[in-house]
Amino acid sequence: MEKILYVYSSEKIEDLKKDFNHSRIISISYILNMFANIENIDDENFDEYIIDLTTLAFEHGYYKLFIEGYIYKLTDEFKNAKFLVNNLQKDSFLDKFPYIFDSINDKYVVKLDDNVKRNEDIIEMSNKYSESMPLFMYSNTMLDNITVEYKIISIGCLFNGVEDLSFKFNMESIKSFFDCNEIQYIDITQVIDLFKLRKDLILTFEIILRQIFIYKNDIKFLICDEKSDDIKSYLPFTFKIDNDFFNKEEIVHKSIQETTNKHNLKEIFNIINYRLKGHDDFKKDFKFNLEKYMFLNKIGERKIFSIFLTGESGIGKTEFAKMLSDIMYPSESLIKINFGNYSNEGVLNSLIGSPLGYIGSEDGGELINKMKISNSKIILIDEFEKATPSVFHFFYELLEDGKFTDRHGVEHSMDGYIIIFTSNMSRKRYIDNVPDPLKSRFDMVYCFVDLPAEEKKKFAIEVAEKLIGKIYQNENIQIEFTSIENELDKIITHNNLRSIKRKVEDVVITEYYKSVEKIKISEPLKI
Repeated sequence: MEKILYVYSSEKIEDLKKDFNHSRIISISYILNMFANIENIDDENFDEYIIDLTTLAFEHGYYKLFIEGYIYKLTDEFKNAKFLVNNLQKDSFLDKFPYIFDSINDKYVVKLDDNVKRNEDIIEMSNKYSESMPLFMYSNTMLDNITVEYKIISIGCLFNGVEDLSFKFNMESIKSFFDCNEIQYIDITQVIDLFKLRKDLILTFEIILRQIFIYKNDIKFLICDEKSDDIKSYLPFTFKIDNDFFNKEEIVHKSIQETTNKHNLKEIFNIINYRLKGHDDFKKDFKFNLEKYMFLNKIGERKIFSIFLTGESGIGKTEFAKMLSDIMYPSESLIKINFGNYSNEGVLNSLIGSPLGYIGSEDGGELINKMKISNSKIILIDEFEKATPSVFHFFYELLEDGKFTDRHGVEHSMDGYIIIFTSNMSRKRYIDNVPDPLKSRFDMVYCFVDLPAEEKKKFAIEVAEKLIGKIYQNENIQIEFTSIENELDKIITHNNLRSIKRKVEDVVITEYYKSVEKIKISEPLKI
């Protein structure tokens, strides 16, 4: 017997029911839910049923072999059963299952002539069905502020549950929820990552969002600005994107030009000259290269200023990055990445996040997360000698393009950032280990050397005077600097500034306790 697939339009479903009035229409999903095992249908009789296969048009390929075998079994076993598919999904269904049916009957499809006859009965569609829905952008830096100021829910709050690979919505429950709660905004950021994995859900979510908008016409939708390109790709005509909503934002990423306008270059260099001990040649070259970068960045010719510093531990490499961030972004924390904290495996994942579907992918990478919580545009990459080839390649592309794409496909601009790489590697290791293409991308490469004795003495005196001042301020105990001067002269034989600082602290604290003991001895005995 010939296997016929009946195609219908929603407008003619009643005609179909009249012609097959002795048959009951059911969806294929009903049968699949009742008889998940294909062998179990042998004891059933579906000859008097009309089986609608439309939902299978949305099948994304996971179970294609199983479903195809299931339909063959049904059509072979129950020769009197009728099989339907909605005309809107006919092509998609036949693309997936082209060989099951011998012929197509489109008697129940609305033809052009039918539409002309029905024009008198057409009810004018509300503009709500076609107008673009309002969508506002927010940045992650504003999350704390907007959740306090506005009544916002996530789209996930409206899920009725998840069954297998499908999301369940109950529109009546959603309406009731809005009737009982004064919700202003719905955040739909979550669904963008879902669409990347499940494009078959785009239509479902668009319908749900449209129904919500029709029912509650004052509702507005939100999305993280990092997903702006994605939403335009997946739902290009659904939303009208409005960026004005967060013009109130107080926390903004200042451009490098704005930062240097606040602290002019001369002021920046004066502070660095005073605070960074020694390294006079480096400071002179840094002044020239920063001025050059500022000019090139202003005319769009250079995105990132990169500095590679090598040398022994404790001679000012990390301290330089900290002081530069403090000077240019005084209220922000330095963005610091230490490759010494990473294992050799998955270093790049730790840096910019794991691909979707992997464990920890929702957490993001350390670089991205720290950029979100700090508005400093100074990044310290410490212990760079422990980076892997994949990391070298990542930074080569970053310094070349001024941007990077994370493992979720989100692009991050690094325009205006200063990246300082530090390492303890020798000149030979630098030449041998760092790839030439990456070397050519560094704006400055410098080896920090031991400070001259007079610079170390100056540093030790500054540390001591600062600590003595704090002790007097808090304890009202005066320590004479002359009493520790000889000890400070011995300390400057060390090369490591961190070691010198600790030794100075030891000397000052020892003298502090001596002063405390003298005060106790000199006090009169109380009886």
